[in-house]
Amino acid sequence: MENERVTIRLSPRDIHFIELFIKLGGYTSRSEVLRRAFHEFVSNHLSEVLKTAEELKQVQQIYQEMQAVEPYMRK
Repeated sequence: MENERVTIRLSPRDIHFIELFIKLGGYTSRSEVLRRAFHEFVSNHLSEVLKTAEELKQVQQIYQEMQAVEPYMRK
């Protein structure tokens, strides 16, 4: 799979920490540090996102059911 380029702006402090990780030898590039950070973020927050998506789906279903019943409530 081909990677896409994404441009972000970071504070000098954030860049300093990225460079520190590289100097400590754990990573070879800024991109590698940011990819790892993103993957960890997704891993840590995926369950929250899925829960929110499920709740939204339930709300949409209730709304559709209410709309289906509404014509009968007017009689």
